[in-house]
Amino acid sequence: MTQADQRETGSVADANRRGPEQASTRWPHRLAWLTVCLAFSLVWLGGTVTTYEAGMAVEDWPTTFGYWFYCPLHLWLGTWDVFLEHTHRMLAQLVGLSTIVLAVLIWKSDRRRWMWWLAAAAVAVICFQGLLGGLRVLGDARMLARIHACTAPLFFALAAAMVAWTSPAWLRPDPPASDPAARRLHWLSPGTTLGIYALIVLGAQLRHPMWDTAPGWFLFWLWTKLIAVGLVATAVAWLAAVVLQRAAAAPILARRARWLVLLFCVQLLLGAGTWVVNYNWPAWSRDYVAAIDYTVLQEGRLQVLVTTAHAAVGALSLVAALSLTLWSFRRLRVRGSDS
Repeated sequence: MTQADQRETGSVADANRRGPEQASTRWPHRLAWLTVCLAFSLVWLGGTVTTYEAGMAVEDWPTTFGYWFYCPLHLWLGTWDVFLEHTHRMLAQLVGLSTIVLAVLIWKSDRRRWMWWLAAAAVAVICFQGLLGGLRVLGDARMLARIHACTAPLFFALAAAMVAWTSPAWLRPDPPASDPAARRLHWLSPGTTLGIYALIVLGAQLRHPMWDTAPGWFLFWLWTKLIAVGLVATAVAWLAAVVLQRAAAAPILARRARWLVLLFCVQLLLGAGTWVVNYNWPAWSRDYVAAIDYTVLQEGRLQVLVTTAHAAVGALSLVAALSLTLWSFRRLRVRGSDS
């Protein structure tokens, strides 16, 4: 047998050891990464549209000034708000196309039936998200804008989960390790993930206030979010402490715990910055800390950058917590359990 034959035989044997599911997931995994990167860009651009209040710059949908897909350059580039809104629409079309192609690849190459259903769910969610955006434009409805802002991170999280589920590391037939802290992680990690998503939902109430809402509602949502931030911060710290105690035994979880702590701390700083660039320094800080002169510049670069970054990093924190949750269930099982 020649060396070429030996290499071919060895590669076939390796593929057989990996199993047909893992051997066929190279392209779905790559496309899942492309989809999640495009989805994050869409989250960032959508936040920019909201901060500039450019969502109604184009009042028709699904067309743009009567044009399907791509309007003339002089209409697209002539006005900043129109540029933002139409670019947002085109990027959304690209994300939808990438999601559909990813679903087709999964249906053709992945033998896990539950992945077929999740691929179909991803297509349904991105179509629903596009429909929400269109109805929000046609009806100029602030409530739909709130829902639209809440479903975007959900699709981003689902796309990120598909990156994990199609990865070679996930498909390796390694049995989960028995760990005494697994039971705690199995409820603490999903609880933290849900808490971070609750912060995103509360933030959407503050980002999209209803014009006829009494001022007291703004204070209600603000204080509710501040209390929720304290609770979620405690949960993040507790979760990270539990995971990092086992960093040597579960390095894949430790990396995600570190990323979660880093992103959440950045999110807290951006949240404080968002308040300052939108509402100025709180009165108590001027009275008891220092009187710092600052003028709020509506739709200024600093306001747009900080506010949009706050929304985008919130979505990244959600994905980090979800990834930690998925891998904790994949790598750890409760001691004494056969599951």
